[in-house]
Amino acid sequence: MIRVADYVARFLLERGVNEIFMLTGNGAMYLNDAIAQSGLRFICARNEAAAPMMAEAYARIKQSLGAVCLTSGPGSTNAVPGLAEAWVDAAPVMIISGQVQRNHTTRLARVPGLRTLGTAEVDIIPIVSSLTKYAVMIDDPSTIRFHLEKAAHLALSGRPGPVWIDVPMDVQYALIEPDQLEGFSPEVQGPGGPSIESQATKFAELFSSANRPLVVAGHGVRQGHAVEELMAFLERFQIPVITSRFGQDLMPYSHPLNMGQAGLKGTKYCPKIMSSADLILALGCRLSVQLVGHRFDAFAENAKVVMVDIDPAELAKPGVRIDLPILADVKHFLTAVLNRPVRSSPANTSPWLQSCQKLKSGNPMVTSDQQRNPIDLYYFMSRLDAASSGRHIMTTDAGSNYYVGGQVYQFERGQREVTSGTFAAMGLSIPLAIGASVARPDAQVLAVTGDGSLELNIQELKTMSHYGLDIKLFVINNGGYVSMRNWQDGYFEGRRIDTAENTGAGTLNFRNVARAFDLDYEVIDRHENIDPILKRITSKNGPLLVEVVCDSNQKIISPFTDYSYKVAPSGADRTVNANIR
Repeated sequence: MIRVADYVARFLLERGVNEIFMLTGNGAMYLNDAIAQSGLRFICARNEAAAPMMAEAYARIKQSLGAVCLTSGPGSTNAVPGLAEAWVDAAPVMIISGQVQRNHTTRLARVPGLRTLGTAEVDIIPIVSSLTKYAVMIDDPSTIRFHLEKAAHLALSGRPGPVWIDVPMDVQYALIEPDQLEGFSPEVQGPGGPSIESQATKFAELFSSANRPLVVAGHGVRQGHAVEELMAFLERFQIPVITSRFGQDLMPYSHPLNMGQAGLKGTKYCPKIMSSADLILALGCRLSVQLVGHRFDAFAENAKVVMVDIDPAELAKPGVRIDLPILADVKHFLTAVLNRPVRSSPANTSPWLQSCQKLKSGNPMVTSDQQRNPIDLYYFMSRLDAASSGRHIMTTDAGSNYYVGGQVYQFERGQREVTSGTFAAMGLSIPLAIGASVARPDAQVLAVTGDGSLELNIQELKTMSHYGLDIKLFVINNGGYVSMRNWQDGYFEGRRIDTAENTGAGTLNFRNVARAFDLDYEVIDRHENIDPILKRITSKNGPLLVEVVCDSNQKIISPFTDYSYKVAPSGADRTVNANIR
C-alpha cells in the first residue's frame, strides 16, 4: 500500500520525467513530501505563474512531458498565465495541483453560486478547462492511475497541450494498492477520412502543375519528428521554404532553399515571395494572422493553398482560404509524398528558386550602417547569434527583442530557440531559459529580455542564481517599452502612457538588480565591445546578467507596411514597395 501522492511521483519518474517545477504550499503538502522522497529533481519557482512557463520550455527542448506541482486556491490561479502559454503554444505540460479535502470543496458541495468553501479553496477545474486538453479533480483515490494515464496520453498525442490534475488533500494521503488500480486504454481511432495516400495524390496533382511552389514550415514539423522528411522533400524537389517563428531553427539560414522567417515581422523580402508563389504547402504551420497578415492576404488570390495539420480546428478556422486541407501527421504526409513517383513533381522550379535567392541575397537584415552607437538592436542580436554554437539555446520574450531576434537569428550551427510564439508575452524569457537549462544542463542559454519585460518575472532571477544555471541574461536597456512607444508615436500622434515620466517604466538600476539576486553583472554600451565581451562571457559557465545599452529610438522593420526591397530577377535592380494590396 502506498499514498496516492507517492503514486503520482512514481508515475512521473516511470515516464521519464526526472524534473518537476513547483512552489510548495499547504494544499499540496503530501504531494510535496512525495516529491521530496521520490528522487524527482524539484526546481522551485518564486511565483506559480512562472512554473508552467519553465515546464513548457523543458517539454519543448526534450520533446516529452513537462511537470508542475502547485498548491490550492491562489497557487493554482497564479498558474493560469503560464498554463495559457502552454495551451496556445502546444506544449505537453502536466500540472498537478493540491486541493483542500473533499468535503471542503465547492465542486462536491454542489451548491449553485457557492464561491468558496475550504481554506484557500477555489474550484480550479472550470477555470482551466478551456486551456487544457484534460482537466479533472480526483474524487476517488482508486481512479488515480486512470486519470494520470489518460492525461499523459492526451498531453502528448495529436497536437500536444497541457493537462491538469487536481488532488484533494485527503486523496493525497489515501492509501492505495497500485496493482489493483484500473488503467486507461486509448480508443483505437479508425481512418475517419481520406487515406493519407489519397491525400498525397490530390496534393501531387496540384504540385505537378505549379510553377512557383513554396513551403511554409512551422513548429508541427519538429513536434511531429519530421525534420528529416522535410529536408528530404525540399532537397529532392528544390523548393524554397519560409518558416514561422517556431520553425526558424529547423535549418540554417544559409541553406540555399531557406528564405527565412515569413510574416509581418519577417524578412524584408518575404512579402514578394509570399505573394508570388502559385502553390503554398503549409506543413505544421497554422498560418497565423502574424504570418499571413491582418487581412489574410499575404498570398496571391489565385494561389492554391494546401495545409497539413494534425489539429482539425486549425484547418477549419476563418482566415486564409484552404484549397486542400489535409488532417494528418506531417511526417506521415511527407513520407507518402516522398514514396510517390518523381513524375508527380513540378517540371522546373529553377527560375523560381533563383529569383527567391536573389531577393534573399539582395536584402540583408543587418547592414553596415547599423554598426554604430548607441547600439542598434539588430546589430547586437546578430552578433549574439554569431557568438553562439550548437551548444546554445536562445530565448526571447516580448517587443523589440522578440521581433529582432526572429529577423536576424540564423541558426547556422544547430542552435535551438524557445520563445513565446503566439503571445510574444512580456516576462517569459527568464522562466523559458530556466526550463531550457534544466532540460539541457549541457547547454548554455542565451536569454534576451527587455528592460520592461524583466520586471514581470524578476523574482526568477533568484531561481537562476540559486541553481547556478548556465544562463546569460541580456537585458536590453532602451529606455523602457520601445515597441510600445513606437506604436503610440505612429498611431496616436505621440500620446504616450506607461513611460519613465509618468509610471517609472525603464528606470531600474540593473547593476543593483544583479547584486540583489546574487548575480554577476556586465554591461555592453559600445558596439566595438560587443564581440570581445560576448567571447569572454560565453567561455565561462554560470548565471550572469548583462545590461546592453541600446538606441532608445530603435525602429523595427515591418516588411509588409514600411519597407522597399530590391528585386533583381534578371540582373537589373529595381525598387518595389512591400505593400502587397
